[in-house]
Amino acid sequence: MADASDVLLELWKEQREQARQTETQRAALTNIVILVFAAGLGFVTQKGLSPPMLAVTVPIALLGTYGAIACMKFRERSALHARQALHLRVKLAHLHPELEIETGWADTYRSQGARFPRLTKLRLYALWVSLHMGIAVAGCVLSICAVL
Repeated sequence: MADASDVLLELWKEQREQARQTETQRAALTNIVILVFAAGLGFVTQKGLSPPMLAVTVPIALLGTYGAIACMKFRERSALHARQALHLRVKLAHLHPELEIETGWADTYRSQGARFPRLTKLRLYALWVSLHMGIAVAGCVLSICAVL
């Protein structure tokens, strides 16, 4: 029968895998949104901006908005799995204090913050949300230009 460390380690691995799955889903969605945006933009460029192009530009704006909201949801799920993995890691560290797991993690985090002080404050999900919102804004601007 497995001891407590094995159980905690397997549960930790599962949470990390769930977090990776969430990131994979976010990446796939972003790729689809960018592909559709590029195709729509190419189509609008070929045909020119006119009121019939609203059939392309409005869905682009909606798709960008959907992508931004989905990225925020993916961030929430990823944070959940990260918190669960942290809880399990702390329990594992208490079982094996000689490994100094928490000290090592804290030292690495501090050195990373010192090496990249501005970048560590920038949240990655904010970049993905910004990308999707940029697509939504582009769709709105194109829609307004098509009407004018």
